[in-house]
Amino acid sequence: MNSGFFTLPQEKQQAVINAGFKIFALYPYNKAPMSEIAGAAGISKSLLFYHFKNKKELYIFLWQKSVELIRRALQEQGVLETDDYFEMLRRSLRGKCRLMKSYPYASEFSMRAYFEGEGEFSEDIRHSFFKLEADSWNKVWQRIDKSKLRDDIDPLLMYREMVWASDGFMHQMVNSRNMEFDRIEKEFEKLIDMWEKVYQKAGV
Repeated sequence: MNSGFFTLPQEKQQAVINAGFKIFALYPYNKAPMSEIAGAAGISKSLLFYHFKNKKELYIFLWQKSVELIRRALQEQGVLETDDYFEMLRRSLRGKCRLMKSYPYASEFSMRAYFEGEGEFSEDIRHSFFKLEADSWNKVWQRIDKSKLRDDIDPLLMYREMVWASDGFMHQMVNSRNMEFDRIEKEFEKLIDMWEKVYQKAGV
């Protein structure tokens, strides 16, 4: 990509990133029109191609950007600064909801990128996703107070269930165009409360 992209005003960079997230979230890669991304960003198609030489380059940039944004959002909420697993979930939820206020389609784009069946780089993205998931789980496992969890559960399976449920919930909200982030946070908080009752030892 052209390094001049980073000299654009911050709001213009964000407009291009958000336009890319949205169009690639709504369309399969091969059917996502660069003209729609340019239009949604409020720039010409030629200027978009000036900064990104082709669709693949923009897509890979957006994938890396989505990973960076999600990681930063979780760090800002101090997700790994507690040993209480369910408090980690609550902080993660707050981080993702705050991220969606600035980048509404970031999470939806990253999910579609993972499941994207087309494109010669799809396997690279899946490999990157699996590595991120494994690294995340290892950090969580090392940090949490495991004595609070029930002895008769598989912690890794519990973790994956919650990740899948979280992704599905956010997918449903985006598809319904429900961008009331405070309500989304409150609704998902109820699910975390339920998980806490199911998976944590009584009386802890």
